[in-house]
Amino acid sequence: MAQDLAFALKRYRSIIAGAALIAAAAVVSATPAAAQSSDPATWVGCHPVAGGVSCPPIIKAGIALTAPPVAPPPAAAPNAPPRMPQGGRGPIRVLVITKGHEFEREQFNQMLDSLGDDITYTHVDHPAADLLMNPTAGKNFDVYLFYDLGGPGVRTPRADGTIDRVYPNPSPQLKRDFPALLKAGKGMVFMHHASAAWAHTWPEYSEVIGGACDWYAPITVRGILDPRHGYYQKTKQHITVVDKNSPITKGLGDGFDTTDEAYACAFFEDSVHPLLRTDFTPPDPLVNLNPKRKFSNLSAWYKSSENSPVFYVQIGHDHTPWEQPEYRLLLRNAIKWAASPEALAWAKAHPTKIFK
Repeated sequence: MAQDLAFALKRYRSIIAGAALIAAAAVVSATPAAAQSSDPATWVGCHPVAGGVSCPPIIKAGIALTAPPVAPPPAAAPNAPPRMPQGGRGPIRVLVITKGHEFEREQFNQMLDSLGDDITYTHVDHPAADLLMNPTAGKNFDVYLFYDLGGPGVRTPRADGTIDRVYPNPSPQLKRDFPALLKAGKGMVFMHHASAAWAHTWPEYSEVIGGACDWYAPITVRGILDPRHGYYQKTKQHITVVDKNSPITKGLGDGFDTTDEAYACAFFEDSVHPLLRTDFTPPDPLVNLNPKRKFSNLSAWYKSSENSPVFYVQIGHDHTPWEQPEYRLLLRNAIKWAASPEALAWAKAHPTKIFK
């Protein structure tokens, strides 16, 4: 009898907890993004705190911003061809950096393994990755591949019930070592949400990539306050090649179709060389961007940062583009370009001064 009562009580608590989660999810999913104000006077900025920056993820005339639930990764395709030995066996030595954003780890590794004739990769998460971003460790790698989000915001409740997102500062060692690595000259490839790394606390890092994102709080980029940047999941889009002469776009023809997460972020068109553009446009740019900032449909570019060649591609959120031959070819080409003597010589001959 006592066991039956305990089981019933446990089941009741489980049902109540489940109902609460469902109700909370319904509130989040039913909250329209359009409820946010497009009046810049209503936007709330960020302020320094000990160890970082605090950004209230609310707009005075709008709504609390919360991250959507993360779906479990799908199983690998049953008829997928056998893949290369994990880690690859190619001549280009790649350090792959992750952490700070959820991702489908197995499918991501499968994509990397598909490049295994050209690369041999080492996969490391933050914070251990910070210890390898310096000229000494860089001698062991030809290219750094970033699919990370350094310094992500941490939801922090306040006494009045509202929420802050606290963005930590990069460590003094990283702020010293990473610029030195770029000045030494090293190939850099950045993917997708890497554009949101250190966006609130290290503006020079955003300049290295060529753009900045944050989807959960107001953000000031190059002196312009945006209400919050946008991410549009599972968006059908056509990617157009705008530079067919680059070795990075070789084999892509005029472009390709994909379904992937699109961004409305602050991209620096004045400091990058465009390679790809998307036909996606946000439904209402003022929900994401200050009227002073023009929406950019850039999807991929290259640039120099200090003495290093840098490539960035916006698409690449999950397994859907990763499994496309066009995306794998693009990433393969970008890594080979970033590691090439020609790209390193070009960056050294056309340096972009970012750090003091």
